[in-house]
Amino acid sequence: MRNKPILIVLGALVFLAGAPIAWSQKTSTPAGVTDTFYRKYIAFQMRGLPTVTQATSLAPLFSKDIMALIASARAEQKQFIKEHPEDKPPWIEGDLFTSLWEGATSYSIGKARVGKTTAEVDVHLMSKDKDQTTEWIDTVELMKTNGRWVIRDIQFKGNWAFMNGSSLSAALR
Repeated sequence: MRNKPILIVLGALVFLAGAPIAWSQKTSTPAGVTDTFYRKYIAFQMRGLPTVTQATSLAPLFSKDIMALIASARAEQKQFIKEHPEDKPPWIEGDLFTSLWEGATSYSIGKARVGKTTAEVDVHLMSKDKDQTTEWIDTVELMKTNGRWVIRDIQFKGNWAFMNGSSLSAALR
């Protein structure tokens, strides 16, 4: 029994050593990157702009252009709050990452169309609120940058009046 603490430490080291490999394998395909993003999205339940901590967590999954749009929107929002403290600032509420203002409560990865440097992945989204269920499909656009897949944009394909725009990038502009 004297070796039990050593075995626990060795087990932990084996687990931790495998974690980067699992992350790398999970995010080595367009569907894997998309799934990783939506797992974080569901866990964060983001409404409005992601917090700085959330944005930092999402940054490896998104293109530099999308992250720059998020940073620019955050700066504009901060300036608006300073200049108009009594008014509701832009990007403070509503879901920026899906077609539905209220956001999704679950998802599943659909069909992936993968080219050499670009890909599209359909995502089946669902929002359950009390007695109402809304289902739709949005499409994640990815590009290969420096040998890895990142999200370039998300096309909003829901068909209702209260949408933030036609895509994530449009919602952030």
